[in-house]
Amino acid sequence: MGCLLLPLAAQAGQLSEAEFKAQAKQKAMQLGKTLKQNLQKAVKEGGLPNGVEVCKDIAPAIAAELSTDGWLVGRTALKVRNPQNRADSWEKSSLMAMVKGLEEGLEPGALVQVHVDDTAGEYRFMAPIMTDGLCLNCHGAALAPAVKEAIKQRYPEDQATGFAAGDLRGAFTVRYQQDD
Repeated sequence: MGCLLLPLAAQAGQLSEAEFKAQAKQKAMQLGKTLKQNLQKAVKEGGLPNGVEVCKDIAPAIAAELSTDGWLVGRTALKVRNPQNRADSWEKSSLMAMVKGLEEGLEPGALVQVHVDDTAGEYRFMAPIMTDGLCLNCHGAALAPAVKEAIKQRYPEDQATGFAAGDLRGAFTVRYQQDD
């Protein structure tokens, strides 16, 4: 009898908005944590140019591992290094809202963007990536020559330099497509 009281969405296996936010946040945090650990290890073992390799090869692999069962996890920015990470229209609008929020003095945690389209069964989430000291080595204004060369070789269309500590570097983006 208790099963009859469950909302239809739960019976159909659909996520509530709160459940989606919690799972999306966890996936974004896992991508960020794992990426940072791999970056730190690569830089320690082989210098800053190794960090460029991690972002090129390992970051997409980490995102792919998290992108299962209807989930799509990745990174995007207004100024991308990898053209495959270019923001779609919703992501671009969300990034612009994050920039505006920072200009208005909001803390990064208040910049999270969520969109739920119940009709299409699509859920979207973005959490900011703030520029810190590690990021500045490859995304700052003054890059070491070896880093510049590594970026140029791997990303000839790079736009992702000139950042300062505390700038919005980009965002973790998470999409969930509900099964019909």
